Amino acid sequence: MKRVCSIALLATLGGCDLKVPLGAGSEGMCLDDFLAMVATDRSTLEETAAARGIATGELLDELIDGTLGIADVLFDCSASDALDALSEGTGGRFVQVDSVDDLVSTLMNVTEEQQSLTQDIAFLVDATGSMSNDIDGVRVRLDEVLGALEPDEDRVTIAWYRDRHVDSPWYRRNNRGLIAPNAKQLESFLANIDPKGGGDLPESLYDGAMKVLAEVDWDSERRVLVIMTDAGPTDRDTHSLDDVVRLAGDHGVSIVAIMVGL
Repeated sequence: MKRVCSIALLATLGGCDLKVPLGAGSEGMCLDDFLAMVATDRSTLEETAAARGIATGELLDELIDGTLGIADVLFDCSASDALDALSEGTGGRFVQVDSVDDLVSTLMNVTEEQQSLTQDIAFLVDATGSMSNDIDGVRVRLDEVLGALEPDEDRVTIAWYRDRHVDSPWYRRNNRGLIAPNAKQLESFLANIDPKGGGDLPESLYDGAMKVLAEVDWDSERRVLVIMTDAGPTDRDTHSLDDVVRLAGDHGVSIVAIMVGL
């Protein structure tokens, strides 16, 4: 009989067999359900990662790679409520995507849906290690994402964030602020994002959102903050959900929160 692979076995033996569920193929599942299936939990995951001196996401990637297709994609379902509340509280929307193609399509929908209005759009990207594939996908198709915007009227900025309690730097934004969507600086800034770090699973979502909202010179008819992440907010940050919703309301900004699969 196959062993269920625990974090302890993975850390000490470098891998193990898994009990693969019966059925016609795998599908997406919540992270905590997946961890229970492989006989571990978040606390053990984080403690083992800390003992090895690596980010929790890096250890999680190792565990996922060794699961023989137990799930096509994992979602940190505990993050859904926070992201949904950000969107609902600002008149935006929450979207869950399970592939890079779906992520890019969602971003294109955001830029295409209000072409009759002048637009200020800020993209805030989780730049921890687990987001590497998603950031690469947006890099390749950035021209498509921004192609619907009007270079003479619409403006765009890109920022990234990590976990401010373990990462330095933990936040950066393109230094010219809101600029024309066809500006080469946007492509250059995105190309230079190095996905890494993150410490435990939650990241500085609320603090990152507050910095973007406060820094941007919002001026257009339509004002949108698009957040791309695979994790929820850390409970150690300075700001809260209510702070972000309040500041977004002050600036007339709606938030589109996109949760991608791990």
